[in-house]
Amino acid sequence: MVNIKKNIAISLKELRTKERPLAKLEQYELDSEAASKFVHNLIMHLKTDELLDAGAGSGSLTLASAIIGIERILALDIDFDALRQLDSNANKLGCKWKIDLVQADFLRFNLSRKFEAIMMNPPFGTKRRHYDRDFLLSAFKLSDNIFSLHKKGNEHFFSNLAMKEGFSLKVISTFKILLKHTMPFHRKPKYYVEVSQLYFKKNG
Repeated sequence: MVNIKKNIAISLKELRTKERPLAKLEQYELDSEAASKFVHNLIMHLKTDELLDAGAGSGSLTLASAIIGIERILALDIDFDALRQLDSNANKLGCKWKIDLVQADFLRFNLSRKFEAIMMNPPFGTKRRHYDRDFLLSAFKLSDNIFSLHKKGNEHFFSNLAMKEGFSLKVISTFKILLKHTMPFHRKPKYYVEVSQLYFKKNG
């Protein structure tokens, strides 16, 4: 599995991200190693052939999932330019046939059935209060299995939220993600943020 994670990270390393990310949407693309680790952790906890990537961006999680063997991925994002970059990246990797792209606001998105699992690297809520919570509340309606990335230290809040919505919460990993200098207000060339990968599972 170590070699698989390494190979995924190498495959993702040269992929392009959106040139002008939007601060109001907190568009921070996961670095290749973090995306590889996230998807590896996911498949160790749930065997599935389909995933919904909520707020897919340029596709780090979507593409890592396709590389690791997930057959059907619905990549959803509100930003058309981000999805266009994802499409280009998928074409470059030769996995375009596994991915369906949908431009939509996840907070208003509905499906006729529940997805087997949802994965997401949602906004942390630094620009819009409780943006991360709102993503989770939408996810709870669409799947019984949600894998999500959040700033470390908020586990108690999310545990209470999960309990209220009929879900259990498991912290399956903690690690650091790299944020590059992509926003006008950034003062350093790069930042490291400690995050927790959380698994929300429907009770019963």
